[in-house]
Amino acid sequence: MNLRFLSPLLVFFLVLNLGCTPGKSRSKENSPDATPQEKGRIYPVVTCMKDHSFSYAVYLPKSYTPSIKWPVIIAFDPHASGLLPVEKYKDLAEKYGYIIMGSNDSKNGQDMNTSAIIMDAMMGETQLRYSIDTSRVCVMGFSGGARIAIILGFFMGGPSGVIGCGAGFPQTTQRAAYRPDFIAMVGNSDFNMTELVNLDKQLDELKFPHAFIMFNGIHDWPPTEVMEKGFIWNEFCAMRKNKIKKDNAMISTYIQSQQRVMENDKATGDALSLQAHLTNMIRFIDRLRSTDDYKRQLTAIESSAEYQLQKKQFQEVLDKETKEQQELNSNFFHKDIPWWKKKIASYDTRISRSHDSSEVRMVKRLKSWLSLISYMSYNRVLTAKDTSAAGHAMQIYELIDPENAAKTKAGNVK
Repeated sequence: MNLRFLSPLLVFFLVLNLGCTPGKSRSKENSPDATPQEKGRIYPVVTCMKDHSFSYAVYLPKSYTPSIKWPVIIAFDPHASGLLPVEKYKDLAEKYGYIIMGSNDSKNGQDMNTSAIIMDAMMGETQLRYSIDTSRVCVMGFSGGARIAIILGFFMGGPSGVIGCGAGFPQTTQRAAYRPDFIAMVGNSDFNMTELVNLDKQLDELKFPHAFIMFNGIHDWPPTEVMEKGFIWNEFCAMRKNKIKKDNAMISTYIQSQQRVMENDKATGDALSLQAHLTNMIRFIDRLRSTDDYKRQLTAIESSAEYQLQKKQFQEVLDKETKEQQELNSNFFHKDIPWWKKKIASYDTRISRSHDSSEVRMVKRLKSWLSLISYMSYNRVLTAKDTSAAGHAMQIYELIDPENAAKTKAGNVK
């Protein structure tokens, strides 16, 4: 299966995120921490047994016992904050009976060799320290961490499932050697939304089993109620493959909750949302319950005039956004600061005056995109000791995102 999903713009940023700085020196002199014993609590720092220079946060469910094999989710945050996803999703781990771990070392800006060593150390914990069902190891990540999870799941192998949040596949000429269960999640104001919408289409064309959740939000870890769908997806995939017993009550609860959501879609006339929810219903319960009625409903909505019009309008927004992203990227070092002041002011005007929510979300995504371009370009040219270009990049960054620009600038002061 050949997976080549990123645009040249996103390749540019992926290279910077995952291949621009040397890895840290590693040492195995420290002794590994004792295996966590207290259940129902978070351990913020546990040293990896396979490589003592790396650590992670972990939560063990209250009912954890070594006499039973447990599913596990390993999380990768783009800023090496392993505690963040563990704290955020520990209640879900408790509810669905998962151990959840978060790497304290994997982050944006690492070379792939270091990332691979960290991933290997984290996977080692599932074999060396805990009582893990090795057929139910899931990896998840946000932003650059999502790309790490995807690399591990699709190209390195081992995990049975991948939850990718806010980013998709890395650009590669290598064919994916593995087919883990995959679910993608992205906020409708996330600057990577277009990438994941296109990824969903491409996975459909490849007939690859997957699910896609779009929620109201920005470029961030999904809210707990959204991430719960990732846990449910994992459970349903395990049921489909007879790894666990079929839970009819859980399936019925999911169907009932989705039916309520779809009734709201019908009441509001949101044909796009209804189509997406019907599609996910079919993907989630496939081979667990009959999907015939939902497939008939999906065919009917996709052939309706309302859906075709909304789909056309949505695609026009995506095409417009892609064109403007390319403009921002190509003009970054070629337009002077007065031009950028005018451009950014025009975005603020469009947000304040537009009555079209899709237009407002698009412009907000473009502002976030420009903030990302500014941050990555500033660090790149600063590393190359191009002070003039760094000054230009920082001025744009200060215009578009003054708070984060100030933090970045302060962090580079020796």
